Amino acid sequence: MIRVFGSRISYYTGKLETYLRFRSVDYELLPTVGHEREIRAGVGAVQMPIVQLEDGRWMSDSTPMLAWFDAQPGAPSIYPSDPAMRFVALLVEDWADEWLWRPAMHYRWSFRQDRQYASGVLADELLTHMPLPRFVKRLFLTIRQLGGFVRGDGVNGATRAHVERSYTNALDRMEAILAERRYLFGDTPTIADFGCMAPMLRHFGQDPTPAEIMRRQAPGVYAWVGRMWNARATATAPQLLVDIDPPLSALLAEACETHLVQLRENAIAHARGLRRYDQEIQGCRYTRVPTSRYRVWCLEELRREWQRLDGKARDDLRRHLPELHASALWDAVPPKASEYDPDRRAPFNRAINVFGTGVPR
Repeated sequence: MIRVFGSRISYYTGKLETYLRFRSVDYELLPTVGHEREIRAGVGAVQMPIVQLEDGRWMSDSTPMLAWFDAQPGAPSIYPSDPAMRFVALLVEDWADEWLWRPAMHYRWSFRQDRQYASGVLADELLTHMPLPRFVKRLFLTIRQLGGFVRGDGVNGATRAHVERSYTNALDRMEAILAERRYLFGDTPTIADFGCMAPMLRHFGQDPTPAEIMRRQAPGVYAWVGRMWNARATATAPQLLVDIDPPLSALLAEACETHLVQLRENAIAHARGLRRYDQEIQGCRYTRVPTSRYRVWCLEELRREWQRLDGKARDDLRRHLPELHASALWDAVPPKASEYDPDRRAPFNRAINVFGTGVPR
């Protein structure tokens, strides 16, 4: 049995747990608190989730972890065999991982009912060692999360409506796809589905405010969350899309207009040595958002995948990728290198946090 260090309301822990359940991999879920020393020794940074395999090796970062598990024998791959569709699935996963994080944290900590729920769970899971009243622990968590991951990540009166629209847009795009098929790319989950489970399961599907919006606006997505949690791999050959249809094309446009713009502006800020930067997303101006070296690496990974495609696949995909917003994938001059995981060892490399020491300041 492998050890998974995380939380039962953690964004990326939920993504990994969904996959482990899909592959019928036995695991034990443990809190990071109380295990910080061995986690830092194993991977270099305390984040969620961290995995220790039965042979003692440590892994971090859900995306390369899923890729490693997928490469092991025992189940069909979650990556589409068609190279172009594989790229699309990876782009959707990255959008769900890194763009929907902002609305997920906003809904969890900006709304009273939601932060009462989340702070209570986290206080009971992670802060049992602190000799303080429970309400003090909850207040500490609320101040930390609301100040760092909401207000510290550019969510304010000028951007709040757009942040919330990013969530409802995601629901609309996914609902349209799931009206056509059981999963985002066909009759079985792909890496895109597992990526979308990160926000949709443990934040949007559990936190009171976004969960009610999902049930009301996108019941098909709500049903898909349960279907994903209960999905199990089979030996049956998957039946997946080989071409991008209109509902998937609309989701791709949303990912390009939001996430790829963010990745481009973040990479430019990193190259300039800026700790914070401004960006305009779908006409909404975000000011002083934190620069992330990890997200420079995310862009590098997408560019590597793009370069692996042949000319015909790139030409076909560019018909569905808005030129202005998606150009970060093929610009001739790449931004300054992230210098993260240069030896290509992930998920067995030394981890870094998405934001510096962990929480944007």
